[in-house]
Amino acid sequence: MYFGIIEDERDPYTTKHKLIDILKLVMISVLCGMDELDKMIDYGKSKKEFLEKEFEIKSIPSKSTLTRIFVMLNPKWLGLSIVGIVQSLIKEKHTQIMIDGKAIKSTDAIKTIEKMMNIVTAYTNTGISLLQKTVDNKTNEIPAVKELIDMLDIKGMIITADAMHCQKETAEKIINNGGDYVLQLKANQKGFYEDVYAMFDDKYMDETDKNCEYETYKTEEKSHGRIEKRTCYVLNEIAYFTDYLANWKGLKKIFAVVREVEKDNKITKEISCYLSSKNTTAENLLSYTRKHWEIESMHHILDVTYDEDRCKLLSQRAQENLNIFRKMGISIHKNYLKNKKQTVKSNMFNCLLNDNLLLAVIGNITIS
Repeated sequence: MYFGIIEDERDPYTTKHKLIDILKLVMISVLCGMDELDKMIDYGKSKKEFLEKEFEIKSIPSKSTLTRIFVMLNPKWLGLSIVGIVQSLIKEKHTQIMIDGKAIKSTDAIKTIEKMMNIVTAYTNTGISLLQKTVDNKTNEIPAVKELIDMLDIKGMIITADAMHCQKETAEKIINNGGDYVLQLKANQKGFYEDVYAMFDDKYMDETDKNCEYETYKTEEKSHGRIEKRTCYVLNEIAYFTDYLANWKGLKKIFAVVREVEKDNKITKEISCYLSSKNTTAENLLSYTRKHWEIESMHHILDVTYDEDRCKLLSQRAQENLNIFRKMGISIHKNYLKNKKQTVKSNMFNCLLNDNLLLAVIGNITIS
C-alpha cells in the first residue's frame, strides 16, 4: 500500500470519488505528459474504459474536486508514497545524493507567500527524488539543505551541492551524519576561493612537468559536431591551506574541473573548483561533479516538458504536490529509457498514444 498511507480528510458520506482513484488518475496522466488539471480530466474521460480495466478507476472527478484534493493533500505523506512507488520499480541502491533548489516562477502571483516558491530537492544518482522542502526565498535554501541532511539517512553517501551550500556548517553536518561531501567553491568563501583558484592557474597545471603537483583524469566526448573535454586536477598536497583546514571538517581533497568545448571552430573554456571530504581518485571526483548535473537536468525537464514555471495553481501546497507527481513521472520514464535513445518528452507522448507502452513503462508497480 503506497497511496493508502495518505489520509482522506473529506466527509465519507458526501464523497463521490475515492481518493486512491484520483491519485492513480493523476499519476497515470502525468506519465502521459499532462501538465494541467483540465488536461488530466480530459485524459481520464477519453481513457475511461482503459483506466477502469487496468487500474480500477471507477469515475473521473471534476476540476473543482481535483483542485480541492491538491490543496488538501499533505506533501509529506504524498512524497513518502511516491518514493515507495518509484523505489519498488528502481531497486538499484543509490550512492550519491544531489541537493539543489528550483524556483517555480508562477508562484510569484500567490499572495500568501512573500516571494516565489523554491523547492529544494534531494535527488539520487538512481533518479529518485527522496525528499524535498519548500522555501519562499532563495537565501532560505541554506537552512533548508541543513534540515534535509538531518532528515535523510546519508551514511556512506556522497552529498553534492552547488556553491551556495559550500558552507563550513553544512560540511560539518554532512560529516557528523556519516556522509561525505563534494561542494563547489566560489566567491561566497572569498579568501579560500581566491587562494584555491590561484593553485589551479594554467601555468602550474603542466602535466609534462615531472614535478607536477596534481593527479589528473581526462574525458572526451564527441556529439553533434561538438567536442567536450573535461580534465580533473586534484592537488596532491593540501597542506598549503593550513589556515582553512581546521574550519572545514573532514576536508581531504581540493580539486578543479576544466571544461573545454569546441564547436564551429570556436573553443570555450571554464574552470570550477571543489572541496571534498572523500579521499578518492581524480576519476571518481570528476564523476561526482558530472553526476550532480542530473538534478539540473531534472529541473530543466520540469520546465520544458511540464511547463512548470507557468503552472496556474494559486495554492503553495497544490504547487508542491503537483511538483512531486511530475518528478515521479521523470524518474519512471528515465528508468524505462535506460540504454534507449529517446527523450522523456517523446516517450510521454508515445504513452499518451499507446496504452501498452504506458503499461510497459509502469512495469510491475502496484499502484494502491
